[in-house]
Amino acid sequence: MNDDLALYLARQARSLGLDALTLEEADPETLRAFAGAVLTELAALGLVPGEAEVGCWAAPRPAGH
Repeated sequence: MNDDLALYLARQARSLGLDALTLEEADPETLRAFAGAVLTELAALGLVPGEAEVGCWAAPRPAGH
């Protein structure tokens, strides 16, 4: 996994108050928000189906377009 992406996801988890030690107590809406952020980034990379938005982790466009 891209180190920048890992750091971004870690920041998202911290901002939502999520960690591996308290996962069982986490609010379902909070988990859904984090899962949505993860899936959005993976879709942008073309790793899962979804809207392939150009985002922070997407590859640069080929030159000449």
